[in-house]
Amino acid sequence: MAVAPRPPSPTPPPPDPDLQAGLQYVRAGWFDRAEPLFRNALARYGERPDILHFLAVCLSQRGALDDAEQLWRKAIAKDPKEPMLSYNLGLVARRQGRLDEAARRFRDTIRQAPNHADARLALAGIHMDQGRHAAAERELGELLNDMERAEHEGRPPPKPLLARLRNMLGHALYRCGQPGAALEVLDQAMADAGEDVGRRSQIMGDRALALASQGHHEEAISEAGQAVELAPEAAALHHALGFILYHAGRPEEALGPLQRALELDPGFKGGRNTLALAKSALGRSDEAVALLNEHVQQNPLDRDAVLNLSLLQIGRRAYGEALAVLEPHLKESPDDSRALNNHGLALRGLKRFEEARRTLKRAQRAAGSDPFVLTNLASVLVDLERASEARPLHEQALQGLPGDPRLLANYGICLAALGERDRARDVLDASLASDPDNEEALVARASLDA
Repeated sequence: MAVAPRPPSPTPPPPDPDLQAGLQYVRAGWFDRAEPLFRNALARYGERPDILHFLAVCLSQRGALDDAEQLWRKAIAKDPKEPMLSYNLGLVARRQGRLDEAARRFRDTIRQAPNHADARLALAGIHMDQGRHAAAERELGELLNDMERAEHEGRPPPKPLLARLRNMLGHALYRCGQPGAALEVLDQAMADAGEDVGRRSQIMGDRALALASQGHHEEAISEAGQAVELAPEAAALHHALGFILYHAGRPEEALGPLQRALELDPGFKGGRNTLALAKSALGRSDEAVALLNEHVQQNPLDRDAVLNLSLLQIGRRAYGEALAVLEPHLKESPDDSRALNNHGLALRGLKRFEEARRTLKRAQRAAGSDPFVLTNLASVLVDLERASEARPLHEQALQGLPGDPRLLANYGICLAALGERDRARDVLDASLASDPDNEEALVARASLDA
């Protein structure tokens, strides 16, 4: 016999005092006080998704990420269409270094809630963490278009959110090699930031990087210094100042801010790379190699560190060590043209010319017309007594970087191998005029004179 459903209660049940107080504590940032209240509610009502969520928030705030993740997984199993749950699972995955899973969770959130700005910003941040700056720029540009459209329709987004979005977009544009567009967006971000000192300092740091990439080093150094004064505990700003000083040809001055960045945040991404480059520029290559070796042992897939360390090892003629550094990265990223280029250089240093040619040919397929890949492949062809095949590659490389002393030296060596001695002398002299210490050009020029 069917039983008729009970009619709904005319009045809703009274609010739970533990949940009410717990939510107030969460809003105030007192997560340690909120946690026992949510546990009490969990014991009374069972694994309700909302209670699981709030308890997970408290656990994540005190660093118990594994426990928080388990609670969010239980919550999303019970309520798979709640975007806040997938968003928080993405945040946990990102904090634990599982970037692909984090990106998937953020995409799930965006599918469920297309206007979830935090998820779209977080997804763009994942792209930047993975070095996919063009993808980040697209995501951020689309979000900015949506926000500007909402503003025109009378639904203006909060200024702090706009400032954060434009700040990230400006950085992505800078990393995509568009410093002019980056500065335009960053200036808008500065207007949005108002009196927010923390945001203003970050924007100034990114403006300084964009200015430096345009060659305005003095202006960039000044702006980066002002940013550090505004936020002296921000490791990223000290690193930006040191990075700019290094690229301005002032490595000695770069050491102080770079070391300070690592004191503030020993795990700062890129900090050891730039410090190692500065030390190498000062002739302290052993210190630079030791610094990067320590970092790569802890982070064997950090692309920038692997590339920098392998180049340092090649410069020291430690070719076998360079290969050992590159191989784990190439297993994960077999089409990385710069890593393949360095791998080919190390093989060439070991006189394994045919292996070097094959590796550099792969690098050429991945990189297209990259001048350094072309000149290195051509140089190996000269080693293999195939100088006639090498010549057009050298000439194509010089179209991309005309007047580069390294490319000119390699081209001069090729011309000498072809028997064009007078032309080879002219090209080698042009190389030495730009870089009198170019060892390969000096040796080749002396050989022609002999």
